[in-house]
Amino acid sequence: MGDSNKTTPQGNLDFSIAVSEQSGGKPITARRAGDIADLQLCVSPVRQPVAAALRNLAKALNLALKSDFIESPLDSVYKAARVRQGTVEIQHRDYIGLGDGIFASLGKAAKSFSLTMRGPDAASEEGQAWIEQHGGGALGGIFNLLGRKMNLLQEFEDKVPVYVEQTLDRLEAARVITDWHRNEWEISTTVVGLDVVIRPTRESRE
Repeated sequence: MGDSNKTTPQGNLDFSIAVSEQSGGKPITARRAGDIADLQLCVSPVRQPVAAALRNLAKALNLALKSDFIESPLDSVYKAARVRQGTVEIQHRDYIGLGDGIFASLGKAAKSFSLTMRGPDAASEEGQAWIEQHGGGALGGIFNLLGRKMNLLQEFEDKVPVYVEQTLDRLEAARVITDWHRNEWEISTTVVGLDVVIRPTRESRE
């Protein structure tokens, strides 16, 4: 293996690449070595079957949620994406593992109540930072909850669809996905649990 180095006029190392015989003489870049980018997963439910688009979208989002891949406001709050009942769900870290069904909904409601008692918007990254700086408290959490539900205060979940769009834009720029079109998808959050739900629009399914 040989190294090819380039130095700046000051003599500082600028970059270094390595060439191996197995690569056919081509540079081994971090992208190729990691086999992460250039996957070019098609996520359009119009250009391919919906099931395949959902699988590709979940795979790409799971990759994006790895904090060492691309920086995203979703990283610290959401931990995994899965395909379920014709949608892609991005699961909130405080509710992941509680399962599905009636008892899971009850568990998520209880968890949501306990988070409210901690302080204002404790399920979001911004809320956690505020609580760490100013202190929490059940009274503040309840007043904040009322303000958010009456649309007097902005909720973290109001911003989530935009964050998901930005993440998918970055994944397309990195060539992880292709054919990402915002008008082909609906992005929302669940009432209890704050999971993100991404589903094909009715037009894209027809």
